[in-house]
Amino acid sequence: MGTIGKWFHQRHHGNTNITVKKKDRARLENARVHSAVSIAGLASALAAVAAAENSCGSQTKLKLALASATQLLASHCIEMAELAGADHDHVASTIKSAVDIQTPGDLMTLTAAAATGICLIRIRFKLILKRKEISFFSLFCQPYESF
Repeated sequence: MGTIGKWFHQRHHGNTNITVKKKDRARLENARVHSAVSIAGLASALAAVAAAENSCGSQTKLKLALASATQLLASHCIEMAELAGADHDHVASTIKSAVDIQTPGDLMTLTAAAATGICLIRIRFKLILKRKEISFFSLFCQPYESF
């Protein structure tokens, strides 16, 4: 797991003495898994659009690089979704649906789902911290001494 992944995992899983109720922890984990799967779906859809644009005829170096970069990003997001605890079949189903997008509205729907998942994590975590009277800012904006 890279530096960002370590930071994300450490910040969400116990860098302080916060005791979280089992129900709250389950809700937070479900939100995190949903967010990871949604982001993987969005990245896969972008890779599919970039590949489709690349196969239309005019292949420029920029289009080739964009298609390659989005495929790399999508594969990493899929791996992170599975590492977050998502079931392989759930991830595969989401990716299959995302690759088959037809309209810009479909892409906007995937974007909204990913953004909603991220917001759910933030809201749930803030609610937990509010109950514990801990500042969200103080947890996530510390010097980099823990790396």
